[in-house]
Amino acid sequence: MAPRRKANDPPQVLSASYLEGAKNKNDLLKRLKNITEQLSDEDVEPHSPHYPGLSSLATSLVSVNDDDDTSYIYLNHKDKDVRLHSVLACMELFYIYAPEPPWNEDEIIEIFQQMIRQLGNLATCIPNDTSVSNQVHQYEAYFRILEQLSEVKIGVVLVDLVRTEQAPHALETLCELIKTILTCVHVDHPPEVGQHAESAVAACVEEFEGNIPNAVLDELLMPVGSGPVTYSKENPPAQIQQTNPSYLVAAKVLRKTEDKISSPIANLLNGIFSGDPKTLESTSLSAEDSTESPPSSGKKKKKGGKDTSSPTLNFTKDVGAGDVYSIAYELHRITPMILTTVIGTVASDLTNTDVDKRWQATKLLGRLFAARTSDIAMRFRPCFRDWLRRSYDPEGAIREMMIRSLTNFLSSQYNQTDLCSDVSEALSVIIKLDKITEIRVYAIHQVCELAHSATSDDAAAGEANRRKTHPISAVSAELLNAVGSRVSSKFKTERKDAITGLAKIYYKHYVSKKLQHVQEGGENVDIDEILDVLSKENVDTALEEKFSWIPQKVFESVFFTDKQDPDLRSRIFQIVDDIMLGTVKKEGAMLSPTSRAVGLAMMLQTLQTKDSANKWMCTLFSHRSNLQRSLASYLDARSKAKECESGSAEAFTADADAMEKLEKMAALCAPPLATGKNSADEGDLETVLRKLHAAKDKHIFRILSTIATPTHSPSARLRALDELPKRTKSLGNATSSWVRSMARRCAMGSFINSESIDTCIMLSQECFEAGDCEAASHFLRCVKIATSIFPAIGGTKECFKTLAEFFDLCRTTVMTSAMKKDMEKFGIVTIISDILAKAASSRTGKKEKDTDSVDTLRKQLHRTCTREGTPEQARNAVYAIAAMMNPRSKPVTDLSVRARKEKNEFEPILKALVNPSRLSIPDDDANPKTKDRIISVLTAITAIAECAPYAFNASGEGSKLGWGERAIKFALDSALLGRNTRLDTSRDDGDESEDSDNDEESPEKVGVRRPTKGKRMACLCTVK
Repeated sequence: MAPRRKANDPPQVLSASYLEGAKNKNDLLKRLKNITEQLSDEDVEPHSPHYPGLSSLATSLVSVNDDDDTSYIYLNHKDKDVRLHSVLACMELFYIYAPEPPWNEDEIIEIFQQMIRQLGNLATCIPNDTSVSNQVHQYEAYFRILEQLSEVKIGVVLVDLVRTEQAPHALETLCELIKTILTCVHVDHPPEVGQHAESAVAACVEEFEGNIPNAVLDELLMPVGSGPVTYSKENPPAQIQQTNPSYLVAAKVLRKTEDKISSPIANLLNGIFSGDPKTLESTSLSAEDSTESPPSSGKKKKKGGKDTSSPTLNFTKDVGAGDVYSIAYELHRITPMILTTVIGTVASDLTNTDVDKRWQATKLLGRLFAARTSDIAMRFRPCFRDWLRRSYDPEGAIREMMIRSLTNFLSSQYNQTDLCSDVSEALSVIIKLDKITEIRVYAIHQVCELAHSATSDDAAAGEANRRKTHPISAVSAELLNAVGSRVSSKFKTERKDAITGLAKIYYKHYVSKKLQHVQEGGENVDIDEILDVLSKENVDTALEEKFSWIPQKVFESVFFTDKQDPDLRSRIFQIVDDIMLGTVKKEGAMLSPTSRAVGLAMMLQTLQTKDSANKWMCTLFSHRSNLQRSLASYLDARSKAKECESGSAEAFTADADAMEKLEKMAALCAPPLATGKNSADEGDLETVLRKLHAAKDKHIFRILSTIATPTHSPSARLRALDELPKRTKSLGNATSSWVRSMARRCAMGSFINSESIDTCIMLSQECFEAGDCEAASHFLRCVKIATSIFPAIGGTKECFKTLAEFFDLCRTTVMTSAMKKDMEKFGIVTIISDILAKAASSRTGKKEKDTDSVDTLRKQLHRTCTREGTPEQARNAVYAIAAMMNPRSKPVTDLSVRARKEKNEFEPILKALVNPSRLSIPDDDANPKTKDRIISVLTAITAIAECAPYAFNASGEGSKLGWGERAIKFALDSALLGRNTRLDTSRDDGDESEDSDNDEESPEKVGVRRPTKGKRMACLCTVK
């Protein structure tokens, strides 16, 4: 306490005559201030001859009106300042006369009641608030009351009255005093206010001997139940989160008096939880959880109907401070030892037949077990196991609430591996076996959100703990597999949400982690970083087992057709295009082209042995390819119809043809959704197609034409998805939605597009140059799958040129025997030849400015056909030569021209193939390579017969047999009938040169070519 000042006023001030001699209110207030100041003198002592009027002053301060003995003249004065300074004077007298106040019990109660009223004003009195006049002086006066309660411990006077039962209203007044002290502290007050409040309340608590009345405990626990944070509603509907100072003071009091107060509080809580009548009668705390609606307030299950008793639980924004469940939860943060005997009492309600009691107990234990700073689950293992069994509770609302509690537990207690294992098992059972679809879906959402919000690197668990997040290890492989099991559910929402959540998890925790260094390296990333991603050495087995199976689930979901589940098919397109390898937005792509190419190779590597997933992946992209061709066909037909004279028969015919093609295209899209007022009409497919076909905005169809080919850029896709909904909005919501859905299915996403395949080709060449044929084969497999479905992607100028150079590199580079074995093992040349055969068919047919690579490719293809190629390579080489000669995009329609071109292209090849040195049955003692050559020759001849019939059937000069006829004769006589006769070449003058083993031989190139990284950068700049 501050030093008491020396008195300057004469002693006569401290007397009843001085106080009662006031002439008016202002004079009275002045005299009260003088009295208070005089009483603060440290020399003032009771019963001192120097202050003979002190006793009469104390009596006068509590004097009553003559006409009303219940109304005190000064304490109940109509002027608030008079009342305030009357209380201040009484506070000084409490100090002077301590420990025996100079008033009777009723007068003491009246003084405390007025004191409580004045102290309550401190909550709204801020010392730094200059907007209110005289605020500083008022604050000092109210603070003086609190200071006296703290330092003089005046509150113990009420405790003595309560303990001795001398005053009927003493307990009520004490409770009101404690409540006022706790609530008078404001968040903007100086720290000493909270300190004095803590000391004043603690003094009252410590004064009790033995039991503490439940009413007193109620006042201490109510601020605790409101939590450490409150929400200001000064500016509704917005809410401002702020610290709850009453909670902080009450918490400090509980910690300070824990030894004295622990048992009384535990007895109170146990009595409430067990429903003891005496306890419930003596407390104002509520035995109901006011934070959420209990199950009984939800919908009841109809007889014979679907269980609707488990809707998502309703939350209320206002948390009841008197809620015993909230109080018990907050106590674990403040004084957890108080709950030692309470946990068992609460756990006994887990099997209560009353659903509300069971639900409230389950929820409280779930909060306590999952609290981040709690070890209650470890200390109360039996209760924890009993709580886990509520995952199979017959009441749906309890199971739903358990889902939330279980996921919260995994998020906060991830270090408790044994307990988390049990929790994961319980969650898995709910996801797999719960009888209510809504609950299974809710569990899927919670688990996926838990996994998606986790930190990717478990090494950062310490950082995660500081940031109140959790590592991905909190979500077990068992849980993710449980979610994956619902992908095949018969309920549409369940399988769609399951596969969407898994795909997002896969990208964040698998793709992003595996490609981290590749992404950081950008387009100049070292090839070793890429090889490390695809290498089978030093593989994180746990990571692979946990996530690598997700793409298989995604593509196997393509099993559901548009007729069965159009929403799922549309969602799969969206997942593949925008989630699994990131997406491209206006502000940029989530992954670089190199990262997407490596991610694609990595993903297809895991699907390599999954025949079913591979099949459905090809089915999905074949769907897109068919849709693109159908859209292009419709746009061409519509354009031709517009060129016809309006109203003519030709126009009607062309328009009908265009409409027919539009209907065929619509069969590859999801049906329109019914929206708007006239939903039945707008959602009709015929109406939607008619509106689209009749649209007058030409730009709609120009935009559609940009995505009707697989070689369009990512920016074309962005433009289509952005502008089409705007331009078709006038056609109705159903039409606009359908067009957007169709465009999303048609446009090439991040998974497979021209940019990523071009990058795959260059990365494959880089891997080959680095001596890793296996990694090169992974990238080539991506290109092979893409070009088998979208040949135009491999037929672009840059892609085809790179493929031609790569093919020449494989055929001519001098390499070690180990490199040759790897190249044959992984089929590098075979894959490239297959890609060339498919890609060449989609080339434009225009003359190339740089024909060196194309001419070199032709020579290597000829050589593959006639000398070194395997049967598959020979067949692919013939197909590639035929496609280069007669591309689909610009086919030769004149038969004579085609026959002449075929003869010029294939006659030298046939001549070399039918030569006796090649077209002969080898001896039994010949080496295996020589024995296999005849199969390659016959395969090449068969492919020529298929691709170039005019050249194959051409007759020889004069009476000579044609090359095709000679091949057929050899096949019949030697291969089928077993007549091991050589071909008759006596009439083929001048043909001996074709029998040489060195015909069309390209010079071998020594060493390794220049690195391809710079080329990749240049090509990427061109694409962009």
